[in-house]
Amino acid sequence: MDQIYNLISDWTLNDELSYCLRNRTLEQKFLYMNPMWAGTYYDIVKVDNIYHEKYPSTLFIDFATKNIFSKSKKIAIISLWCGNSEIESSIFENLKEPYKIAYYGVDSSKNMLELSIKRMKNITNIEKHFICADFSTNEFRRELTQLTAKSEERIFTFFSNTFGNIEPNNIIDILYNLLKPGEKIWLDVRLRSGKTTKDDLMDFEKYHRYLYNKETLDFFHNPIKNIKIDKDSWVFGLSTKKVEHINAIKYQYNFILNKKTNVTIKNETITILPWESLKILNIYTYDPDGLIQFFEWHNFKLIKKLIQDERWQFLFEKI
Repeated sequence: MDQIYNLISDWTLNDELSYCLRNRTLEQKFLYMNPMWAGTYYDIVKVDNIYHEKYPSTLFIDFATKNIFSKSKKIAIISLWCGNSEIESSIFENLKEPYKIAYYGVDSSKNMLELSIKRMKNITNIEKHFICADFSTNEFRRELTQLTAKSEERIFTFFSNTFGNIEPNNIIDILYNLLKPGEKIWLDVRLRSGKTTKDDLMDFEKYHRYLYNKETLDFFHNPIKNIKIDKDSWVFGLSTKKVEHINAIKYQYNFILNKKTNVTIKNETITILPWESLKILNIYTYDPDGLIQFFEWHNFKLIKKLIQDERWQFLFEKI
């Protein structure tokens, strides 16, 4: 039976939650702290429909077999923020050729990893490992080096839009310190519809609709309700900002408090004043040329790219 290698304790999570609230933000992992919340996420975003109908697994399989997988090498596929491993499971269960693959699903949510184990339980053509960890830490890097010691090549992946949920300057530095020279990062990235004002307005309408979707509001409210902030204390809002140096658009979802609220975690009280904002989620939509240049500035080179509607796959190598 597959097991989760856990580097995050409940005590650590509470410390992180307290730290986040002091900085008026909630990391995405707190949306999945309850097993039911993790499952609800996939019901809301309907990842299966997106990837099996509009962006099928064959596109990932073709990309991997042409550019990544090798019959002669033992390859470690390290999926960062793997969630329920939906895309990865679709790739592995549909491979027509034998490959020597060891899969490492990494997520900071144990509940997401439980979904990943369940989804991949019938896949037997690869090794499977599941790690609950913050992949930005030195502890994770040390443990991953030991766990992948027998692999001849390591490929890091970001699928299901998760790359677009992290502040770009933060994630690019994390990746540079995580990868060794010659190692590759395989991205599935959400793109802007275009560069015109009309394109930006069309994208804004798409993300703005979430403000009026009851399922989405209830899902985002879960961690707020968990820390005893009731629905009468906030309004849900969306702000946008252009990130000039990479020509990306940042969509930021916030809870805007309308009355003074006290939150107590581990005997520590945090006071949030009226009209302060509590950030719950960022979504970055990228311009492909801007993203490529951004990686090149940070000493990665583009190996391959694949265009499909508003989704792109990129393969970068650390120089």
